[in-house]
Amino acid sequence: MAAQVAAKKKEWNACLAKSGGFPGKCEKLEKDLRGASKAAGVDSCVDETIALMKCTSSGSRVNGCAQAFMAMRECNRAGGRQLVAEGAGYAPAPGKMGLFISSAGSLAQSSPPVRSLEGMQEFGQDYAKSLGVMPGEVRF
Repeated sequence: MAAQVAAKKKEWNACLAKSGGFPGKCEKLEKDLRGASKAAGVDSCVDETIALMKCTSSGSRVNGCAQAFMAMRECNRAGGRQLVAEGAGYAPAPGKMGLFISSAGSLAQSSPPVRSLEGMQEFGQDYAKSLGVMPGEVRF
């Protein structure tokens, strides 16, 4: 049963690679994969894959698609999800707390900083200073 899911996922992934970023072109294969996954009791990460593809091909990508990326990464972990979305942040998945130090729960629940031009410029200036390049100075 798991081999059938793996074969269908491979076929769907190949279709997605040729779809030009439009997962709807592989709808029949997606339905077949969903059916096989459900029958086998396996999560094949279809929803996470589609969400990440939609995010990266839309105007949302300017925000980095962090949530879609995290969902995709966690879904594809060999040992199962280690982090789950909880509010605006993440928390260790049930049964996975042993993988983390005791303070990890509070660290995982943080949220990424908001991206802004000013923030990126400030970081760039601070980074340049750490390398010995002063504001207004150019080095090649």
